[in-house]
Amino acid sequence: MSLQKIEKAILTAQRIAHWEAYLIEYDHKKNPNEYVCYAFHFEPKELLNNIVNSMSSNFFNKVKNQERVLEYTAQNPKGTIEKLSLNSSLIHKTWASLLNHINTSDDTCKLKDISANAFIFVGNYQDENGNDKNLYFLTQKNPVLSFKKRTPIFVSRHNTVVEAQEPMIQFGRCCDILITDHTLYSVNNNFESIFNIEYSHKIVCREHLAELETADLIDDMESYKTFAVSGQNSKKFITYDAQIVAKLQKQEYKDLLKKELRIPVNPATHKFDLSKPQNARNFTLAICGKTKLNMFDKGVCEVPSSVPISFS
Repeated sequence: MSLQKIEKAILTAQRIAHWEAYLIEYDHKKNPNEYVCYAFHFEPKELLNNIVNSMSSNFFNKVKNQERVLEYTAQNPKGTIEKLSLNSSLIHKTWASLLNHINTSDDTCKLKDISANAFIFVGNYQDENGNDKNLYFLTQKNPVLSFKKRTPIFVSRHNTVVEAQEPMIQFGRCCDILITDHTLYSVNNNFESIFNIEYSHKIVCREHLAELETADLIDDMESYKTFAVSGQNSKKFITYDAQIVAKLQKQEYKDLLKKELRIPVNPATHKFDLSKPQNARNFTLAICGKTKLNMFDKGVCEVPSSVPISFS
């Protein structure tokens, strides 16, 4: 179904007559979730249509070469197109912020003075019911080639070589992201940087850690919190499963986790001892629905990549 939606969006894109283009600046470390957008124009106007058509076609070719389209979990393996609802808590604030800055964009700033992080093409169309809608193609790249820190670049004018004074533009062959019908589809993970997803990961992680603390399953919760928000661990909490945590309140499931994942339980407190990073990692995989019993070698594997779990 997702593949058909992407194909429909690409076919729609080929029919859109009017596109707009914007450069996007952001620095999420200094100004989280804020953007500055700059409109830029094409002459003739059909040039932009041709660029969008080419890049969108290459995007669809990449989609067709992948194995599947899966919901974004921050852990999907290679060979996957990821999709994410714009209503998700991971992205809805940053998406709203980007749209706001697109609508209030500047079209007077010279391209050579802009240090863009990304660019976006916006196309407007009417659906079969006559409703106005937009399609978006987004790429994490600065298409403006500035010569400030480069060796001089020369161009030919009327068979005469002259030094280039104005910036040159190069968009690339394919866009990173398609956004249609309130859903983001991506052929790579560049949208994580554009939309400051790492920051959102930590927010979601801390929310689930608060739920987990209430469950009172872990011997040293403060140490586990430090582990959970460090490095890439917070990503795993995107798929935190409250039902698994509820089951671990029962002794039979606690014993199962202890046996299969070899996570020790403090005999004095009857809580999981996650003082060793490997035990903390395996516990995290379990409560985030990323472990399963392998029916062939009777071991526990990490999903979706089915990697045998390490216990040492």
